[in-house]
Amino acid sequence: MPNSMSFVFGSHQRMKDLELRIGSIAHSGLPVLIEGESGTGKEALAELLHEASGIGNGFTRIICRKSGPVIYPAAAPINGAADLSYTYPRTRGTVFLKNVHLLTPAEQEQLMAAFELVAESHNLVDGSQAATRLISSATESLEALVSRRELKADLYHRLSVYRIHLPSLRERRKDIPELFAYMVRKAANGSGAPPPATPRLLDALMAYDWPGNLRELLNIARTYAVTAHPEDILTELTNRSRLRPLAFEPLGVRESLKEQVKGASQKLESEIILRTLERHHWNRRRAAQSLQISYRSLLYKMKSCSLRIQTQTSAEGKREL
Repeated sequence: MPNSMSFVFGSHQRMKDLELRIGSIAHSGLPVLIEGESGTGKEALAELLHEASGIGNGFTRIICRKSGPVIYPAAAPINGAADLSYTYPRTRGTVFLKNVHLLTPAEQEQLMAAFELVAESHNLVDGSQAATRLISSATESLEALVSRRELKADLYHRLSVYRIHLPSLRERRKDIPELFAYMVRKAANGSGAPPPATPRLLDALMAYDWPGNLRELLNIARTYAVTAHPEDILTELTNRSRLRPLAFEPLGVRESLKEQVKGASQKLESEIILRTLERHHWNRRRAAQSLQISYRSLLYKMKSCSLRIQTQTSAEGKREL
């Protein structure tokens, strides 16, 4: 989520622990490796670490691609090319190496050479700190790449002096209401924020799997900031759920488009009901009120979705069976 919003920690325990350590990590000057799925906020976290470090120089992005790295801002070329062995040692401030798992063998050699140049130029042997801070990110496990000999072990250990793993949005569903509200306020930009999300919309947001993580949630928040219509978002989430890859279908089994759409809609409805029940500690009356349906309708839908009814004492003093 570069240049789009600040990094938001939320209430997930892993994120709360990270928030407590962010100052010491930023001021340590150590190389940091940030791992996580695409869209989990790795670049936003790198920018936060740069800002919190107090380094007065700039934030340089080097985006690794299979066709070669792209450097922002552009570095001065040497002999017609600006490779990593030239760019990294000559950059002051923070260098953010994005998608480091895509480094080619030649680029890995360049980066190893750059580490040596930085160490020599800043005399790191006596404990002084380099003027260049390296933060890298990856959406794939670098340990797995090392085990497959696709990444040099020495380079991995240099990049991952301090490792941070950002959880996916699916792992921190309880943060979604806070994150969504924050993103909507930012997207509105003082032009009149839309009404808060309805309970039904929040249930749908928490039930959705978010393959695009925070980046996808940000796009939905921007849409809501413009339309202010929960039904538009509910329709969009339903459509996106239908586009999920279907499970493997045995040979000879065929379903019509109508049947597949019906099945996808039922699956999303089941997920929304389940998340709502969990949010209300399986109090079915409160869940029905949140979903804006009758208590009898909820019982019918739970039965049709094959949701197990948990035995639990409700707030009304009755035992739900």
